[in-house]
Order: sequence, then structure tokens, then C-alpha cells
Amino acid sequence: MSSETGSQPVREAAGRIVDLVLTEDDVYLDSLPDEVEVSIAVPLIEVARMLDEPTGDREFRRSVRLLLEVGAVVSPCMPSELRDLFEELRFAMRGLTLR
Repeated sequence: MSSETGSQPVREAAGRIVDLVLTEDDVYLDSLPDEVEVSIAVPLIEVARMLDEPTGDREFRRSVRLLLEVGAVVSPCMPSELRDLFEELRFAMRGLTLR
């Protein structure tokens, strides 16, 4: 099993956050509380870049861990749908599925 296959649930969960937050018009991102927007924007853009341009699994997971770390700090301020997607990503990183 390649690392790409092994990280597929993480890539899918991260992709759902990217799809929700990073729209072409940035409406969702701009609607977030300032502390959430400032905290997650840069790490999320990096994760999005890595989803678009295949990178090594180690680098991708490092970027996802950073996103999860900053997201954990501002999680209480997140809209519930975004908080749920971060929780899904956290479970995917642990190799679990959230159903």
C-alpha cells in the first residue's frame, strides 16, 4: 500500500475543509470570526496547495497537523459545520472513521 493510498481518508477530510472555506470569492472565509480566519487561513492554504500538487505523505501530514493545532485553539469560535469537519480530519489522522 502506498502512502498516497494510506493517506486517502486524510486527504478527503482535508479536502472537505478546503472546499468549504476556500471558495473563489472567499465569502465563507471572510464570514468567519477574525480569530478563526487569521489562525487557519495560511495553514489551510498550504494544505490546499498540497492537495492540488502531489507531495510526499510526510510533508502533507505535517501541514495537516499544523492546521489541526491552530484549529484546536480557535475551535470554540468556529461555526459548527467547520468544527465538525475539523473533528473528522482529526479522526482521519488517527486512522479512525467518524460516522
